[in-house]
Amino acid sequence: MRMLHGARRALSLGTAAAVLGGCGLTQAPLDPSISLQQRQIAYQHHASAHDLLYSGVKRYVEVYTFPSGSLQETFAIKGSITGMCSDSNGNVFIAAAPPRALTNGNGFVLEYSHGGKAPVATLDLPKNDLPIACSSDPTTGNLAVTAQNNRNFAPSVAIFARAGGTPTIYRSQAIGADPQAGYDDSGNLFVTSGGNVGAELPTGQAALHKITLAQTLGGVDHVQWDGTYWALQSFHASKHNGEKLFERIYRVQISGSSGKVVKVVSFDGWPEKDAGQSWIQSGTIVATPFSHIEFWAYPAGGEAVKVVHSIHNVKAITVSVGG
Repeated sequence: MRMLHGARRALSLGTAAAVLGGCGLTQAPLDPSISLQQRQIAYQHHASAHDLLYSGVKRYVEVYTFPSGSLQETFAIKGSITGMCSDSNGNVFIAAAPPRALTNGNGFVLEYSHGGKAPVATLDLPKNDLPIACSSDPTTGNLAVTAQNNRNFAPSVAIFARAGGTPTIYRSQAIGADPQAGYDDSGNLFVTSGGNVGAELPTGQAALHKITLAQTLGGVDHVQWDGTYWALQSFHASKHNGEKLFERIYRVQISGSSGKVVKVVSFDGWPEKDAGQSWIQSGTIVATPFSHIEFWAYPAGGEAVKVVHSIHNVKAITVSVGG
């Protein structure tokens, strides 16, 4: 395992087509000794009483208590929500496409303070770039926003220094459509769309570097550092021929310029067909399949410990820490 800038790193990837075809993806079975009650205790253990869960779709945002799941607020934004993230101070960032009337407009990111209903800042992407997802660097406060040009479909990563100003734009041939990005706790950024490649911007460096994955994943819907590994929300790419597919979290570790899946977390009732995005917080993972917000103990997985029914078919989600 490689040490990068004094910190151990891990990366999320999928199984190389040859590996998948030859021997399949190794996955540890769920531990039957861990009861649903124990999973419920685990998922509630570390959360603060002031944490809030933000979810959204189109131009609507719903705010819930976390992890109890009680609806507190619903408000609208001026664009169409594509992704959400939050920083270590509880600030929430909502990536959005412009209203349909502005066909040549640029995408943007709205920043909200913890519990706020009105944005405190707006970050603009380059013209014709539509945001996909975002991630906050816990070491600097920089905000990475993945995007795709609505004319030539070119993917990119825009990084706003300290979540403000004009972004620096990064590109790589290793990034495909609908890119997802996440920072680890040392400020290294990993970006992927799925398949068997990704790109990394190590802390302190000025260019993305290609990472070759030892396995091939389906489309990645979220990238996040889970405290030990890169956690990639995806599905088993070798089984995309009409089978009913389910989302998994592929926990990945990087060594040099390559990465491998070291753990796979399975979940009951999380179909790939309408998966939405996910967020890992305080021993819990929350996701947005269909019009549900489902909670699982993480990394235990298995049966959901809570289901919240939304009035909207939510797609984006994050947890804002309240101290």
